[in-house]
Amino acid sequence: MQVIIPTAPKFEQIVGRQKRADGQVYRLMTYVVQQTVIDGLLLYNTLTCSLVLLTPDEAADITAQGELIDRWFLVPQAHDDQKLCRQVRQMAALLMPAPKVVTTYTILPTTGCNARCFYCYEQGTKPVTMTAETASRVVRYIVAHRGDEKVTLRWFGGEPLVNAKVIDQICTELSRQGVPFRSKMISNGYLFDADRIQRAKDLWLLQKVQITLDGTAQTYNRVKAYVYRDVNAFEHVLQNIGLLTAAGIRVSIRLNVDKHNIGEMAELVELLHQRFGTNEHLSVYSHELFGERAPEDNAELFAQRMLLEQQIAKCGYGGRKRLQKDTQLNHCMADDNGESVVIAPDGHLGKCEHYIDSEFFGHIDHEERDKAILRKFKERRADIEACATCPYYPQCYRLVMCADDFGCTPENQREHLHKMKKGMKNEYERYLKNENVNDNENKQDDETEI
Repeated sequence: MQVIIPTAPKFEQIVGRQKRADGQVYRLMTYVVQQTVIDGLLLYNTLTCSLVLLTPDEAADITAQGELIDRWFLVPQAHDDQKLCRQVRQMAALLMPAPKVVTTYTILPTTGCNARCFYCYEQGTKPVTMTAETASRVVRYIVAHRGDEKVTLRWFGGEPLVNAKVIDQICTELSRQGVPFRSKMISNGYLFDADRIQRAKDLWLLQKVQITLDGTAQTYNRVKAYVYRDVNAFEHVLQNIGLLTAAGIRVSIRLNVDKHNIGEMAELVELLHQRFGTNEHLSVYSHELFGERAPEDNAELFAQRMLLEQQIAKCGYGGRKRLQKDTQLNHCMADDNGESVVIAPDGHLGKCEHYIDSEFFGHIDHEERDKAILRKFKERRADIEACATCPYYPQCYRLVMCADDFGCTPENQREHLHKMKKGMKNEYERYLKNENVNDNENKQDDETEI
């Protein structure tokens, strides 16, 4: 047996190795995911976060492998896996020190946008634009709260490039004060041009942009409904994607899919492949538009998406999925321990980019914090019956405040399983290439979604 990823440090500290018992009948823990590779069988435990490879001979008789007992891949038949998971979560949370610095800042230069997508959750929100004065105060806030750490800036909106001068200003002032940073952006990509891309690379230290495509030209132009007239926005954005990748800035294309456009997405992926070929700076992934659907619609859309994902992978645009390597303690930045904040255009502080005009816990101009709001974002949904048998359970935190959570469906579970298996293969490929050097430093750079 080869250990590709060792047991998570927190799990090792809290639980340690399992003791073998003579005469005990063992089974695979509920949280073990299997993936066949050419060299044998990969096993990933979502609770211990360990990934191992069994030879074909070992895989033929899994329950006879004593080391799998030691490492909690095998447990006694009557073992309560869910109880152990809950205990580990509770202990790990108690052992986790509260961070003293903020290292990730999601900054909204504006809530205004040059597109008018029908599905935008910000519809009806009054556009607010950050002023130069507020931008300087944002810089002061970052300097005061980062400690000595390098920070990540995530530019969000609205469309952040509508107010690009504020991005210029914040990055210039941070650089002048010697603050080490890197940045990422969620953008529709329309307002990039050669000059702005050069500034993005040299001044913003922009490493990655997520750009959404909603279909081929006719559908895209109709859905985006840009404020500009007489332009082929689809072609314009594709040109900008080419300029970005040519500059060494990675582009993650998100395909927003639903029943109205899933039929043309295969054509879109083929178009991207013909246009950009094999491109190390380009990745593509699909994502369902948020909203509730009938169970049969969920199942049909998921099946179509999985075929689309196969095509994406065949074109070499599948990205490099990473596995969780330490005990999962939160869902996202909304329920973390304070390492990240959202800064609205007027300087208000939030915990989730989906709440851009409400649920603020503070302001950049003072240190008071609304602890009730912070607790609100940490509140989790109660377990459901499916949790007891779900292999993803140790890494699943469903939040009451999550605007994207419309309930757990069989398709949700299958998608998590699909992503984990993809991650297992990707991690094993890295292991074979001895690429796990500086793993923690590179983790964020390899994720498909930002």
